[in-house]
Amino acid sequence: MKMPSTSPRWLATILLALLAQTESPAQAPPGMSSEDARSLEMAVQTNPNDLAALSRLLDHYYLDKSADPQEAIAERRRHILWLIENAPGGDLAGTSQATIDPAGYYLADAQGYRLASDAWRRQAAKPDARPAVLTNAAYFFKTDDKEYAVSLLKRALTLDPKNKEIGARLGDEYALMILGVTLENRNHYPLKADGALTQSALAKAAREDLAASRNPYVLAKAGYMLAWQGLIVYAAGQIPFDPLPLAVSSADRAVAIAPEEKDVAAFRENVRGFETMARGQKLVQAVPRTAVPVAPAKEIDLKQITVGMNREQVLKLGPPSGRITTDDDGHLLETFQYYVNTTPVGAVRLRDGIVSSVRIP
Repeated sequence: MKMPSTSPRWLATILLALLAQTESPAQAPPGMSSEDARSLEMAVQTNPNDLAALSRLLDHYYLDKSADPQEAIAERRRHILWLIENAPGGDLAGTSQATIDPAGYYLADAQGYRLASDAWRRQAAKPDARPAVLTNAAYFFKTDDKEYAVSLLKRALTLDPKNKEIGARLGDEYALMILGVTLENRNHYPLKADGALTQSALAKAAREDLAASRNPYVLAKAGYMLAWQGLIVYAAGQIPFDPLPLAVSSADRAVAIAPEEKDVAAFRENVRGFETMARGQKLVQAVPRTAVPVAPAKEIDLKQITVGMNREQVLKLGPPSGRITTDDDGHLLETFQYYVNTTPVGAVRLRDGIVSSVRIP
């Protein structure tokens, strides 16, 4: 497959368009004075369970580039090891500032990574390890030991099968495997990807797991990350395949399985937004669409739907029984089909998210 152009102007256009649709990059906190840092260190020393102070310190050492790197590395290692040993199931233990990179980053700490890795493995090996501990451990290993991270998330999901966050985390991990991403920042922006890893046994297993999954949050989040991270690394020429077909099919399947879940629908809307942007930039070709079966719609009054309404207004009335989506010279065409039991009761056509016609037999 011919790779897309990666000239600085082209790549900048793609990345700006993608970032405009995602969360804003985290901003480093204002430079903390050495006196403030010492004060927080004393607070943590006096009360080791002061996690608010510990969080501020980890933010400081992770984000504030005015801090001395060698000091930041040593302090981060000390605090993160304490956190793993004493509060492994807390929110702070599952954040980017509580991770350690073995290489590839100015705060990389190979020794600290080994120590923290061993500590997390000991926690995860406990027979009574809670889902939160397993999920936090998986976050630590998410780019450096993806296979182990997946095993932890599967265990957590077995213990708490209805947990949407764990399902979404597993979807994240499958996307990282498929895309060969090896380094991301705290906003999950992919900094590095290895194209050779996209052909690995691990990537193949992730594709197979994703194809077999019936968890809508696994599928929806994987689709979202395949579209967002995938288009970034594809535009940069780091991977040899267009990720959008898999992103679209995963997101579509998620909605087919759970048509009432608003978060799942929102993930798919984002995937479609990325697809529209990428087509407009000629980065990818249109993804072929087929009918997506959805659970039968509740009986709704289609006379409430009028030309000019947007997709969100239509969906608020109730989910359709089926959808067909196609591309028409850069425009997204959708047909919502409505049935009651097996009897067709109407169809609604949308162009770029706006109702263009309503057909009621």
